[in-house]
Amino acid sequence: MVNKQRLVKTFLDLVKIDSPSGEEEKIAKEVAKRLKALGAKVEFDGYGNVIGKIPGKGEPILLNAHLDTVEPGRNIKPIIDKDRIKSDGTTVLGADPKAGVSIILETLSSLAEDKTSHIPLEIVFTRGEESGLFGALNLDYSKITAKRGVTIDGEEAVHNINISAPGYNRVDVLITGRSAHAGTEPEKGISAIHIASRIISQLKLGRIDHETTANIGIIEGGSAVNAVPERARFRGEVRSRNLKKLEKHTRHFQNVFKQVMAKFPEAKVEIDIQREFNPYLFNKDHRVIIHMSKTLSQLKITPKLVHSGGGTDVNIFHTHGIEAIVVGGCFYNAHTTREYAVISQMVQATQFLQKLVSAKLSS
Repeated sequence: MVNKQRLVKTFLDLVKIDSPSGEEEKIAKEVAKRLKALGAKVEFDGYGNVIGKIPGKGEPILLNAHLDTVEPGRNIKPIIDKDRIKSDGTTVLGADPKAGVSIILETLSSLAEDKTSHIPLEIVFTRGEESGLFGALNLDYSKITAKRGVTIDGEEAVHNINISAPGYNRVDVLITGRSAHAGTEPEKGISAIHIASRIISQLKLGRIDHETTANIGIIEGGSAVNAVPERARFRGEVRSRNLKKLEKHTRHFQNVFKQVMAKFPEAKVEIDIQREFNPYLFNKDHRVIIHMSKTLSQLKITPKLVHSGGGTDVNIFHTHGIEAIVVGGCFYNAHTTREYAVISQMVQATQFLQKLVSAKLSS
């Protein structure tokens, strides 16, 4: 049986451990210690991902959540407010991802306590998910045998089953113009910021269609208000759940770069567009989707099949032949200081996960 108090305490303990992307050592050691205490065989791969294995009977399943949080995510002070847990408003809560980590740990605790038979479990807690899915990209897949899995990293309740997610192209543009004194000889300069603004103003950004989005999120440039800026850099992204649309809108970006730069022949532009991950789509009658939907229904929870706008470790798992599914992690307003987790939903998610991995339901 799920122990609500233990689940909440685990969550509170974990969110108090600072773990912004790139600084996951402490949280990784903590979850490894907890996995060992639950009888798992635990190891770290070369990237520092935590891999735990608990034997069982049947086809193994991967249970996954990531360990890193976004900023501001240091010195988090969680506050329980009835059925919600929130931060004090100065930081994120870190429920993305630590609600998922806590749900997995409580599932293992409950299984062990109840002596419930279950299928083999392969638990993977990854690093660097928020900064670019780096943990999943660098995971030692030779240590993983599961070909299906559950990633607890979606917004809202566990009834949300993400059947698709977008592919992602990272865009990095560096423009080099020519500096000059802005007050005495501006005509001798070529403003890199001006060129960047011309480019960005012609890009189609925001919601392109129901499957595609684009954004410019960072702009840097200039050195002084009285100097024509020689360098400017901007970074952005193109996402789409449709690979052809992803490629088409990326070509739109490239065409705009080319057209604008043709008007500034003495300037230089360096464009780096990298595919971070591909989109994926599950059919609603896929065996893993059916299994999850039936499990939710047995708990009198109505499954909701949703299309996600964000990438997760699952995008990378799919390229390695692991049919993992993202479900809701019971958190809301992720990546903001308004983030909160719902305790009753975390209990439901744990009940779902425990039932999902029981040997009785694995056939």
